[in-house]
Amino acid sequence: MNCISLPGITAISYVPCGSLPADLIYQALTGFPVTISSSTTEIALKSIPSCEVEESPDNNTQIEKAKLSFTTLDTLPTSMPLAFLITTTAGNHYILGTREKLYPTIKVTSNTSKPDAEAAVHRYEVSFTARKALIPYNL
Repeated sequence: MNCISLPGITAISYVPCGSLPADLIYQALTGFPVTISSSTTEIALKSIPSCEVEESPDNNTQIEKAKLSFTTLDTLPTSMPLAFLITTTAGNHYILGTREKLYPTIKVTSNTSKPDAEAAVHRYEVSFTARKALIPYNL
């Protein structure tokens, strides 16, 4: 089992999974360049986000489990399946999610702060398990 952590995330945005091209995982596994042409919604980050990918064998196939964590004042439309687009300090771009099921699981924790303190925030944890959970893409 290997665990990989992305270096400094500079931006996270989201897009409805239905707006993504079909078969992204297979494109990434075969080395076919992945591009995203649909419009995305950027998330205003309130803390340093993190993304970790754990690789493990399952029935003679490598499976990846990605976990993205971030805090924001924004309320995301979690009633629909969302995919997340990540940009790193190195200029790399990754997609967490696909058009096809199974979609990323989104867990949200909201907290209220004390009066005269920082604003109330939402902490999101996004998990996605697939043969290729963190898919590189080109702009």
